[in-house]
Amino acid sequence: MDMAVSSEKRELRKKLLRELFSQSEEEIKRRSENVQNSLSNLSIYKEAKVIMGYYPLRGEVDILGMVRKSWGTKRFCFSVLDLEKENLRPFEVENLEEEFVLGPLGAMQPDTRKTKEVDVREIDMIIVPSLALDRQKNRLGRGAGFYDHFLKTIEASTKKVGVIFEFQFLESLPIHPSQDVKVDVVVSESFFIE
Repeated sequence: MDMAVSSEKRELRKKLLRELFSQSEEEIKRRSENVQNSLSNLSIYKEAKVIMGYYPLRGEVDILGMVRKSWGTKRFCFSVLDLEKENLRPFEVENLEEEFVLGPLGAMQPDTRKTKEVDVREIDMIIVPSLALDRQKNRLGRGAGFYDHFLKTIEASTKKVGVIFEFQFLESLPIHPSQDVKVDVVVSESFFIE
């Protein structure tokens, strides 16, 4: 692994997290609503029947309002972190308030006793949380590699959609081509790249 790229990624993560954490809750809410509007207007979202979302960490694009609005017309699953296998497992959720528990790394995840696992082949679209995305659809995550591992296991037909705020869009990102998985679509507050 290229140490220079790893170092560049570390520095970029620190910078972006500082920027994210400096946003007020109102700002995150407003920006998130704009991203949700952009995403819900895309044909790939409208056509998707089974969508894998995520429960936002502090500072991340909050997609839960969009999930609530689409309940009943779409099925939603969220990831459960499998630390043993260093992978994510999708579980279908029908109630955002009652079917989540705190996961091993501090993120909310489906309670496996109240939800059922979904076969990855059923998923039409995955909304991927991202620290940054670039023009070539490269993604910078938080550094654990769980999403990259998971995205390598899904069907080629499953659309990977990275969501970000505009300040998280960069011209190019430092990447490890053998490890980092690109998204198919980039969605921000006021533009998207397919």
